[in-house]
Amino acid sequence: MSTTDQFALLRATAAVQRLSDDVTVHPGDRQRERTYLVHRAALADRAVPVLDGVEETADSEQDAEDTARRLLEHDRAHGAGRGPVPAAETRWDADARGYARQEHAAVVLDEHDQEQPRA
Repeated sequence: MSTTDQFALLRATAAVQRLSDDVTVHPGDRQRERTYLVHRAALADRAVPVLDGVEETADSEQDAEDTARRLLEHDRAHGAGRGPVPAAETRWDADARGYARQEHAAVVLDEHDQEQPRA
């Protein structure tokens, strides 16, 4: 892993911590909770190969799976989701991490579009 990738993960970790703090300050805010879950699931997924050798691979894999499943359950319960394949699709039952990747990609695209100056 390059130094750039390490810094990107460090920045993502700090951002997820800020989101966690925000959810704590605003309990019950579904949108804030979803934003946290999307970014937390993406971070856990990206961290799996980085944590190899630091902790048991099964532990980091389980964290990524559990966090992705929390996002999937949240979106199913609240009819949320921005990706092309809805959370209700049964295909996600066997691929919660895939769902988390889809949703993170949609959020990143939304954030990018919001940053673009309007002509």
